[in-house]
Amino acid sequence: MNLYFLRHGLAGNREDWKGADRERPLTEEGVKKMKKAAKGLRELDAHFDWILTSPYRRAYDTARLVAQASGGLKNLRISNSLAPDGDATALLRHLARDFRAWESILLVGHEPALSRFIGVLLGIQHTAALDFKKGSLCKLTAPSLTYGPCATLEWLLPSKILRALA
Repeated sequence: MNLYFLRHGLAGNREDWKGADRERPLTEEGVKKMKKAAKGLRELDAHFDWILTSPYRRAYDTARLVAQASGGLKNLRISNSLAPDGDATALLRHLARDFRAWESILLVGHEPALSRFIGVLLGIQHTAALDFKKGSLCKLTAPSLTYGPCATLEWLLPSKILRALA
């Protein structure tokens, strides 16, 4: 199984946002950069059988931009386990139970939750070494999913590289 992890694009500043944090949108610049990054994903020939996203607006909008660029809107699903306070154990159970037959899954979410989940799958205690900036994409491969070291890091690409591929 190929697991791709995408951190949401550039969102408005939390301190400046007056509404609920879960409704904080991507900035205009964030939308523009994610559209270009989504084109870069096509150049990588990355395809996704399913796209699972946090219910938070900035992550959902990021996932939607990628889905639109790849023609996969029908395979876009919300997973509460990808929210900033999501449960990694529940996410892993969900993936192992409902998505194990699929080749490639894209997970769109937030930091530090994504790095922690990646760390669990790689067996890394301290994930500070993962420089997982907004709009970055990470690819892991795993023959099967278990909670613990079960995956291999294939690559971690900053958003700047994804946009340069477009």
